[in-house]
This record gives sequence, C-alpha cells and structure tokens, in this order.
Amino acid sequence: MLLWRGYKIYFYDEEDGRDYVGEFLEDLAKEDPELTVYIMETFFERIENGVGIPYEWTKGKNPTLKKLQDDLWEYRESSKKLRKIIRIYFGADDKAKTIVFVNAHFKKGDKDQSREIRTALRRFRDYEKRRRII
Repeated sequence: MLLWRGYKIYFYDEEDGRDYVGEFLEDLAKEDPELTVYIMETFFERIENGVGIPYEWTKGKNPTLKKLQDDLWEYRESSKKLRKIIRIYFGADDKAKTIVFVNAHFKKGDKDQSREIRTALRRFRDYEKRRRII
C-alpha cells in the first residue's frame, strides 16, 4: 500500500516568499550532501514522481513517518556525519492532492520539538486558509 500516490509537492512560503524547508535542505546539503541526496531521492522524488510512499514507513518502534495529528506528519531521518536528528514536517492536502512541506529542523530536545510542531501546524493552517481564498 502506498501513501500519497499521484500527489504533488508544494514548499510552504510566507507572504515574503521564504521557503523554510528548502532553506533547511540547502544548508543540510552543505554539511551532509550524501544524506541530502538520499532524502531527495527516497522521499521527495517518490512523491513528486507520483510513486507514493510505502505505508510500511509508518510502522515499527521508530518509524520514518509519524502522523502527529489530523493531516500533519513528521519525516524522521538522522545524520550520522553530523550526529543530529532531522525532522521535516508536512501536511497532506487530500483535496488538492498536495503534500505541503512547512517546517524542518535538527531536533534538540522535546521542548524545542514541541515548538517546531506548533510552528508547522500554524503554517499548514495558514496554507489551508490561503488556499480557500484562491
């Protein structure tokens, strides 16, 4: 079973055009280019090319994908080179068949992670509001 087969990708941007996830990936590419390529090929390109993501990624003790609430998800990866845990947050807009990437960061602790999740949720809700206006 595949998740988000036939969906497209949208990188959330603020009114000023800032792309948080794109900026994070550009910075990550400078420090760990191999991991950046891996994330792009195994995650982003699977969605962009319409292939979808294996449902198995949501299973197990430490799943690659974790549903946080409603339509907000977390992609989990780690950089052995940097010794850091990576979190990329996205929302699934099923009506528009779009995955909306809203936030990314290196995990520092639970308090920091809670703040980043709230930011991701706020951005996804802003995307939904803007989409309804159009």
